[in-house]
Amino acid sequence: MPSDLLSFSIFALIGSSAALLIGGFSKGSLGLGLPLIAMPILTWFVPVPQAIIILTIPIFVTNIWQAFQGGNFLNVVHRFWLLALALIIGIALGTRILLSLEPRTLYVLVGVLVLIQPVIRVLKPAFQLPPSKHRQIEAIVGFFSGAIGGVSGFFGPFLLAYLAMLRLEKNLFAATVAVMFFVGSSALALFLAQAGVMKIEDLVTSCLALVPTSIGIVIGQRVRGYISQHQFDGAITSVMFVMGMSLIAKAILFH
Repeated sequence: MPSDLLSFSIFALIGSSAALLIGGFSKGSLGLGLPLIAMPILTWFVPVPQAIIILTIPIFVTNIWQAFQGGNFLNVVHRFWLLALALIIGIALGTRILLSLEPRTLYVLVGVLVLIQPVIRVLKPAFQLPPSKHRQIEAIVGFFSGAIGGVSGFFGPFLLAYLAMLRLEKNLFAATVAVMFFVGSSALALFLAQAGVMKIEDLVTSCLALVPTSIGIVIGQRVRGYISQHQFDGAITSVMFVMGMSLIAKAILFH
């Protein structure tokens, strides 16, 4: 499963760059959304495992900066160490499953996971978890999110839903998301390399993916003040719904 640039067609190269640019734009304007936006677009140009490899370094680098921003890193580690540990264990299992799944199944899985996020955005659940239940649920949420992330590259849907229910202060929320994605992308790269899926040339390609991602982030940061959060959320919800349905359709039509 080669992921080096020489294996890309011009069409795949342009499409993948556009996916990373759009994902970076979401990251720059909202502080999150790189894998959630870029991943479903990437899978229209490259296979799911290849898309996961491409996104590994951009996710790692963009979140390491966000994780240490605001001085909340140690607070997050102290409070959510169990969530991070369970996430790593789940990823270890998920990457093994990834290697055995057929492409049609991966497209359905990614499509369904993409649809979860707009559903959460629309429903906006008001349920809040009691503090006494946090530790019990963290291990389950972390493991399940890691397993799904190892298979599909998506750590976000269930992890973000859980953190939203905690009603964290916005800066602590952003830092927690960044730390979890930093941990997740690091573990994913390690287990993919251990399984022989990610090689040196794949690592180079993933590093080069930082170029369009960074451009998107810069653009997103510049336009952040010109559009409302409500407008951008609405656009992202619509795009993700269309992308999720299109991936499921692609699985149905896959030969």
